[in-house]
Amino acid sequence: MIILRTLNSLKNIIGNFANNIVLNLLKFVSRIIFVKVLDEVYLGVNGLLSNVLGILALAELGIGTAINYSLYKPLADNDTDKCKKLMKFYRFAYRIIALVVLVLGLVLLPFLPWFIKDTSGIENLNIIYLIFLANMVIGYLFSYKRTLITADQKNYKITPFLILSNLIMTAGQIIILLVFKNYILYLLVQTSCIFLENILVNRYITKSYPYLREINEAGKLEKNELKEIKVNIKSLMFHKIGSYVLTATDNLVISKFIGIVTVGIYSNYVMIHSAISSFIYVFVSNVTASFGNLIAEGDKEKRFKVFTEMDFITYCLYGVSAICLLFTFNPFIEFVFGYKFVLPFIVVLLIMINYYLVGLNQVPIIVQSAAGVYKYDKYVPLIEAFVNLVLSIIFVQFMGISGILLGTLVSYLLPLIIKPFVVFKYVLFKDIKLYFKSFFKQLFTLILAGTLVFLIISFIKVPVLVQVIINFLISLIIPTLIIILVYRKTDEFNSAKDRVMFLFNKIRKRA
Repeated sequence: MIILRTLNSLKNIIGNFANNIVLNLLKFVSRIIFVKVLDEVYLGVNGLLSNVLGILALAELGIGTAINYSLYKPLADNDTDKCKKLMKFYRFAYRIIALVVLVLGLVLLPFLPWFIKDTSGIENLNIIYLIFLANMVIGYLFSYKRTLITADQKNYKITPFLILSNLIMTAGQIIILLVFKNYILYLLVQTSCIFLENILVNRYITKSYPYLREINEAGKLEKNELKEIKVNIKSLMFHKIGSYVLTATDNLVISKFIGIVTVGIYSNYVMIHSAISSFIYVFVSNVTASFGNLIAEGDKEKRFKVFTEMDFITYCLYGVSAICLLFTFNPFIEFVFGYKFVLPFIVVLLIMINYYLVGLNQVPIIVQSAAGVYKYDKYVPLIEAFVNLVLSIIFVQFMGISGILLGTLVSYLLPLIIKPFVVFKYVLFKDIKLYFKSFFKQLFTLILAGTLVFLIISFIKVPVLVQVIINFLISLIIPTLIIILVYRKTDEFNSAKDRVMFLFNKIRKRA
C-alpha cells in the first residue's frame, strides 16, 4: 500500500511538473507578446475579470473538496457502487452550480464599471466579460469527473491532454495577437481550447472508469452519507468565502482605488511568483490523497513524521524562492517588459512576504483537507477576509498599493496560527509548541539569509541582464548554504533529504 501510494505520488509529481513547465513557459511567452502588441490596459482587464468572476465561484461552496474527501475510502476499498452514487450527486450539484453561476454572472454584468476606476480605453468590456463567464460555466459543466481521478492519485494520466491543449491554445493566441491584434479573438481561442480539452479529458476518464457510464442508474446516497457531505460543505463554505476575499480582492481594490493599469503591472509579478509556487505545490499537493490514506491506516507517528518532512521541504522551497524573487524580480521585469512595469522595492518586499506566508501554510492546509477537519476553524476565513478587506481599503488611502498588500499581510497572520493548531490537535495529536518552535527558527534563519544577500547585492552595479543573473545566483546560493549549515544535523533535514533523494532516484530510473 505504501509503495503504491508513493509511486502514484511520484507519477503525479512528474506529470504535473511537466505540465507546469509547458504551461508556464507558454504563458510567459504569450504574456511578453501580449504586452508588446496590446494596450497595457487589457493586461489589467485580464487580471481584474478573473477576480470579479471569482465572486461567482463562491457558488461552488467547496462541494468539490468535500466530494474529493468522500471518495478516498470507496476508491481504496474498490467500492464502485459508492463511487457511482457520489459522482451522480456531484454531477447534479455541478450542473446546478453552472446554472447559478450563469444567472448571477448575467446579473453582475451591469455593475461591471463599478469595479474599475476608469473604463476609458477599454473597448467591448461587456463582450470580454461574457467570454470569461462562458469559460467558467464550461468548467463547471465538464470538470466534475476530474475529482475522481484526482482522489485516485492518477492525475498524471491526463497530463498529455493538458499539455497538448495548452500548446494549441498558446500557439493560436500568439498567432491572433501577431496577425489580428484583437483581444476578443485572443479570448475566443482560449474558450475553444477549454471546451475541447474538457471533452477529451472526460472521455478518457470515462474509459478509465467504465462504471461512470452507469451513474444514471446509480442509487441515491444514504441520509448519513449526505449529512456528512453537508457538514463538510457548510464548513468549507466559510473557507471558500474567506479564501476568495483574501486572494482575489487585492486586484479589485487596486482597480477601484488606483487604476486598471496598475492591476496589469501587478499581475506580471503575480504571474511569475504563481508559476514558481505552482512547481512547489506539485510536490506538496500530491501528498494530499496519500495523507488521506495514511490517516485511514491509523499510524499517528508516521503522520507526524511525514508532516515534519513536508513542512521542512516546503519551508526550504518557499523560503529560498522568496529571497530569489525578492532580489531578482525588478531587474528581470525591467529587462523583459520595460522599466514602466517595475514596482517599488517595498511593494515587491510585501508581495514576497505574503508569498512566503501563504506557501508556509500549504502543508497544514493539505493535511486539514486530507483529514476532513474543516469545522474547527470554519469562521476563521471570514474573520481573516474581513480584516483583509477593511485594512486594505483603509491603508490604500495613505500608502497606495503598499497599503493593500500590508492589509493582506496582517490578515494572513490569523490562519498562520489557527490552521497548525487544528492540525496538531485533531490530526497529529501533538503539542502545538513543536510547530511554532520550528516556525520561528525557520523565520530567523530566512531573515538572516535575506539580510546577507541584500548587503552583498547592494554593492553590485552592472547592466540589467547581468544584474538578473548575479542577483539570482547570490540569492539562491547563500540562503541554501545557510539553511544547510543551520539544519544539517537535524532529523527534519535528514528525513527530508532522504525523501527527496528517493524521489530523485525514482525519477532518474524512469527517465
